[in-house]
Amino acid sequence: LPSLFCIPKYYSAIFLKVFGMLSSTLASSKRRLQAEHSSLIDSALNKQSVRSQALEEARARRAREKEAASAQRAASHERLLHEEEQLFLTREKGGGVLFSSELRVTALACASLHDSGASKNIRRRADKILLPSSAKAELENQPGFVKGSPSFAITANGKTTHAGLLGFGAPDQQIGLPPSILENLNIDDADVGKIQGVQVHVQYVRLPKGQSAKFQPVQAGFEERVSGGDVKAALQTELLTRCTLTAGDTLHVPSSEGATLTVRVVGAEPESAVQVVDVDLEAIVLPSEEAEAAMEAARRREAALEEARRAFEAAHPPPPSKPAPAKMQAATPESDEQQAPQPSAEERRRAALEALEKRR
Repeated sequence: LPSLFCIPKYYSAIFLKVFGMLSSTLASSKRRLQAEHSSLIDSALNKQSVRSQALEEARARRAREKEAASAQRAASHERLLHEEEQLFLTREKGGGVLFSSELRVTALACASLHDSGASKNIRRRADKILLPSSAKAELENQPGFVKGSPSFAITANGKTTHAGLLGFGAPDQQIGLPPSILENLNIDDADVGKIQGVQVHVQYVRLPKGQSAKFQPVQAGFEERVSGGDVKAALQTELLTRCTLTAGDTLHVPSSEGATLTVRVVGAEPESAVQVVDVDLEAIVLPSEEAEAAMEAARRREAALEEARRAFEAAHPPPPSKPAPAKMQAATPESDEQQAPQPSAEERRRAALEALEKRR
């Protein structure tokens, strides 16, 4: 009988133990499932975030590409407009003739220019150039090309001058320039002597007939030192060797000492570059650069002296005048001799200037 009471307790303990184990297993499974569910949710959210970020980056990239393409199209359009404008201006400057080329100044081309000019005995060859034969075909095929006295704008080293045409005997892609053009473009003979030479830009232009020009000598005493003593005659002799005149050019006229005097072209009318062939050009000679520099130095020196005088007078004011006595006594010859005259303002100014000069 006692054993009968022990059996249910035994099975109940086993049942409770099994139930506890099952509960623990279920709880751990639930936690694992929750953790896996959370991990799946996090992974899905991460994937969605990555996908959204990739979509945003793709949209931003497409927007940037679209903006870049639009900017490139706008730049290309602006470049085409600029090229068309430059082409129109070039054609307009050339009077309907379009010629613009990059050529190289070489010693061989310059030697050909010198030989050609000397053999033809051309007087106005100081500013004439020699172009290649390819330029001849390009120019003569255009109806607006004037064979008589064509003009060209030559640009190099940030400077531009103008020249006439001597012929088309230069080697291909080369140009011959005279010494005056080389000087006005700041091109050294050493650079011309190199194998590649110096690259210049050449453009066909039509220049108006010159009406007047302003010349400024560099050295002082130009009128006294010029050969023959006639300034305008000396300038006219120099202009007879040229076809064009450009503001900023440098000319050389002979002096009475046997040397040369430098003259700069300050300006010309009606434009800054003109033709001087078969024209009555009015020559206006300005004071020399050395004379202007001396005048400017004198003005500055006088201004400095005036400023020093004012500073001296401010530092040393004149003594105040004494008030007149209430009763004036009759003047006597003795009192007039004893009373010294007071210096005037002009005398005080001169004395101050002399004191400053002695102090210096």
